[in-house]
Amino acid sequence: MAGPSRYHLLVIFLLQVTLNAFATPTLEGPANIKDCERQFTEKCGIEVGNGIFNNGFLSDDCCRDLVKLGKPCHDTFLNTSLAARHPSANKAQTLAKGEKIWTECVAIDNSDKHETKPVKECLEKFLPTCGEQIEKSIYQGTVVTDACCRDLVSWGKSCHDIITERNHDVRHPSVNKAQALASSGKVWNLCAAISRSPASFPLN
Repeated sequence: MAGPSRYHLLVIFLLQVTLNAFATPTLEGPANIKDCERQFTEKCGIEVGNGIFNNGFLSDDCCRDLVKLGKPCHDTFLNTSLAARHPSANKAQTLAKGEKIWTECVAIDNSDKHETKPVKECLEKFLPTCGEQIEKSIYQGTVVTDACCRDLVSWGKSCHDIITERNHDVRHPSVNKAQALASSGKVWNLCAAISRSPASFPLN
């Protein structure tokens, strides 16, 4: 299996070939290859690919970078990746997933203009890795590590609730909100119990 660097290089190569072949003067947005290469980092390229093809997590930062990249580059990335790396994937479902990710990223990018001070302050506390774990645990039932549980409890219940509400409204609006909040409460209770456990603290 190709490593992340080879995967990224393949995507950029395919982007260049496709954009050079089909770019037109009427294409809207920053879609020339130099703009795409500059804004489409390896880290975010991997996140977008995993988000589309493997139901992976796409961070807020990479969503913002994707929106800066522009819809034409996003669509080109999706189509070339589909043809070159996932030819057996269901095209209609994959394009729909790509569109869903784009819509969510636009919502996240737009939300930055309207975030309240408490939301911004709480977002600054949530480390990306732990934030991803907590969000996945709420919506997919995955496990949060003891270390991230301790971090979550140190950030406080109010921040946990604020970010849960924000992520639901921006990232998961189609999910039943009552169920998401109930799942969030379970994650908090579990992490609070873990943080109180002597076994969760490193030995001196």
